[in-house]
Amino acid sequence: MATSSSVVTGAVPGEGPIILVHGGAWDIPGEETEAHLDGLHRALRVGRRALDRGRSSLDVVVEVVAALEDHPAFDAGRGAVLDRDGLPQLDAGVMDGAELRWGAVANVRRLKNPIRAARALVDGDGQARLLVAEGAERFAAELGHGAVPPSALVVDREVERHRRLAEHAAFHTSAAFAGQMDVPRGTVGCVVRDAAGALAAATSTGGAPYTRAGRVGDSPVPGAGFFADAHGAASSTGWGEAILTTQLAARAVGAVERGEAPERAAETAIADLARRVRWAGATRATGGVILLSANGAAGWTFSTPRMARGWWRPDGEPTAMLDR
Repeated sequence: MATSSSVVTGAVPGEGPIILVHGGAWDIPGEETEAHLDGLHRALRVGRRALDRGRSSLDVVVEVVAALEDHPAFDAGRGAVLDRDGLPQLDAGVMDGAELRWGAVANVRRLKNPIRAARALVDGDGQARLLVAEGAERFAAELGHGAVPPSALVVDREVERHRRLAEHAAFHTSAAFAGQMDVPRGTVGCVVRDAAGALAAATSTGGAPYTRAGRVGDSPVPGAGFFADAHGAASSTGWGEAILTTQLAARAVGAVERGEAPERAAETAIADLARRVRWAGATRATGGVILLSANGAAGWTFSTPRMARGWWRPDGEPTAMLDR
């Protein structure tokens, strides 16, 4: 692992099939470390079973992200941060690198696993790739995805955080990713290369803390929160508005296509994010990205205080970490 200033870059040794996952980039408190690592290990075990059974990279990223959505440690699914109205609003997107098919949902409040609705859009008739709010929930219901009340996605930790943030009239969402306040969050995401060499990427989030109702960040937008093609696969995490501005995931994959190693391509993309985006008093835009190349080489970079990430290759055991 290499550290340059406040940027941390790492690589996973080897090539071939791999599951690479992240659980958000922010100032993760020490008391939440164990829960984050537990969630990463659980998700990697789910992905390992799916990959061992010969499932495609597209299927594996969905199963891994759904497992992260189910774990209350993360800002996705159950455990999502709350908007100014005190409600969760979830976004998710997934992309098949082999055929450039993708699907995404945004601003849903009643889907336990929004990534599964996004996956259904990948296999749809192509008339819609991104559905939002009630329309996305209706689409999921038509496919038999059961709805849950928004309260089923809310955990006590986020109720308390919402109460605390409501007392800070000047709070800006970028602070969550710059280490300025003990507030979440990033996203969860996964990139996979399967045994056939196919790549896929998926990202899911509960959004930014105490944001406006209706806000959509980078997570359901291809090229920003996620991207996969024949050359690489990436999932982003961090300050969504900044990631949208630079199209972080597509930029990282593009660098891999031009011959950069994944860890260096990721580092370049994060450096570009900080150099080009400075809004609302933030000293720099921060975030993280995980990245694969076509041969399964893997790397990550983050500029937030910490990022939860992990991986598994068929010749080893699942690994998870979040220290710098």
